[in-house]
Amino acid sequence: MSDQSQMLPNGIAIIVNDDGIIQKIIHDSYGLYATQPDETQSFVDSLDSDSVAKGYQFIARINANDVAYDWELHVSNNDETSLFNFSGIRFKNETLIIGTSNPDDTEQFLNGLMEMNNESVNQLRTFMKQQQQSPAETKDDEWAMYDQMSGLNNELANMQRKLTKKTAELERMNKLKNKMLGMAAHDLRNPLTIIQNYALFLIEDHEENKIFTDDQFELVKEIKESSEYMVQIIEDMLDISAIESGSISLEKKDEDIGKLIERTVSLNRPTATKKDISIITSLPDLPINKEVDAHKFQQVLDNLISNSIKYSQLGSEITVGIEVQNESSAITIFVKDEGQGIPKDELEDLFVPFAKISSKPTAGEKSTGLGLAIAKKIVEAHDGEIEVESEVGEGTTFFVNIP
Repeated sequence: MSDQSQMLPNGIAIIVNDDGIIQKIIHDSYGLYATQPDETQSFVDSLDSDSVAKGYQFIARINANDVAYDWELHVSNNDETSLFNFSGIRFKNETLIIGTSNPDDTEQFLNGLMEMNNESVNQLRTFMKQQQQSPAETKDDEWAMYDQMSGLNNELANMQRKLTKKTAELERMNKLKNKMLGMAAHDLRNPLTIIQNYALFLIEDHEENKIFTDDQFELVKEIKESSEYMVQIIEDMLDISAIESGSISLEKKDEDIGKLIERTVSLNRPTATKKDISIITSLPDLPINKEVDAHKFQQVLDNLISNSIKYSQLGSEITVGIEVQNESSAITIFVKDEGQGIPKDELEDLFVPFAKISSKPTAGEKSTGLGLAIAKKIVEAHDGEIEVESEVGEGTTFFVNIP
């Protein structure tokens, strides 16, 4: 190499094949590549991970059009990342790629490389000169449009890579959040259950021996109710954590859905009776059997029925039943109440964890805001779907469709 070529601005000039594998290093003032490249060393090996995909697109552009001009790629060198401008041209079955960290040095770098009498260098320099000197109005419109589309595609590719990276990071953080949530919930459940049981023991002792004043007894009952609510929150948090982490498991067996409904209604009747609410069942005469996880499916039914009780007025009626789809084996379970109803613009929020709606429980009952979200996930795990219809002032109906 001549003395003048040694005075070139910092830059890279390499010959690669159609796959980007380096065939020859003409000049590498940054020491990015091995002096004697092996059969696997690629042009993209010098690029930062965020630019590798774009680097392959750059090679593909050269292969498709014989030339690619002024591509910005990030180069990684000794743990430092710098933005380089790359151009390339395909000539006589080989591809020349040049890159500089300063776009203003590109032309001077090419001028120095020309001393090597490399035809591909001359060809690339001529092309770049034409691009720089041709008046905008005389440039080939089709090429300009293609180049513009190329730039947009490059930007889109960069955005997609960043989005993919961010999505992976969010997924990792979400898994960590679910793990920590599960650990915290497990640690809280035991002491809360102890508080709940001790409060229950004190209430039973007072009912037998009158050990508290009236005010003290009210405080003990408040402790019991609050601890029960907190245990319910913990149980719901554990459920939603397991579901969102993908660890929900079903133990499906052939179950009589009618009997599951009757059992769940029976468990909820005492609460309904306190509000003078009647629960009516509408079930087929013949058994309706489905492969379901009885425990989790009853959890769905319990949530829908208990919600109807919470939001229904005193003295109203709730109907729970099954509709059989005659044309198939699918069934629809419905829970219909005569409650306050839900505004249409709030219906989509019903199944979002912790979402709050404008309707309030009619007797001051508490809600975790997780029950319907859990119910939806359980139904979907059974390959079903849950829907809702509601009119303000007329009531709400939930539908659980099971194939």
